[in-house]
Amino acid sequence: MTGLLNMIKTVTGNYYLKRKLPKGKRNKQLVNLSTAKKVGIIYQLDDDKTYRLINNLVNFLQDKNIKVKALGYVKDKYLTQKYLPKMTYDFFYSKNLNWYNKPCGIYVKEFLNENFDIFIDLSLEEIYPIKYISGRTNAKLKAGRFDENNKEIFDLMFGVDNKTDLEKFISEITHYLTLINTQQDVKRN
Repeated sequence: MTGLLNMIKTVTGNYYLKRKLPKGKRNKQLVNLSTAKKVGIIYQLDDDKTYRLINNLVNFLQDKNIKVKALGYVKDKYLTQKYLPKMTYDFFYSKNLNWYNKPCGIYVKEFLNENFDIFIDLSLEEIYPIKYISGRTNAKLKAGRFDENNKEIFDLMFGVDNKTDLEKFISEITHYLTLINTQQDVKRN
């Protein structure tokens, strides 16, 4: 019964997400890390290593004078004290999900109201609450994991396999976001 209920929640959630995706409202642009002024990051916080990797990424971006906002999803009902929200970090929990796993709450709402130059989804697998936020955010450039179902969400997608860990994924994304050529007036022969 639980499997059927989860399937119904997933189908319902994907239906609502598809209806809520911004159609033509996003101002899509090629943006790289040298031109970005504001970056949004979403991830699932599972352990200390994840927190450390996200912290390193945030510091790396801030060293480039980029304003960063990171939103972490925590499956547990509460965080331990060492992960309490900071200026750059906010969290939402499983208790902040409605019946079909749509994330709700003040931090989610504030995050979705931000106008990011670049948005990075660091989930290595499909996690509906994170996918929902990725789909709803209004960023100039969205980057995340490759999946056929993510084509409507991300502008830049990266392949992930069972050998890809978060550290490698972050390294790949930052590498390519550094290399993007943002010159719009490239002449073609």
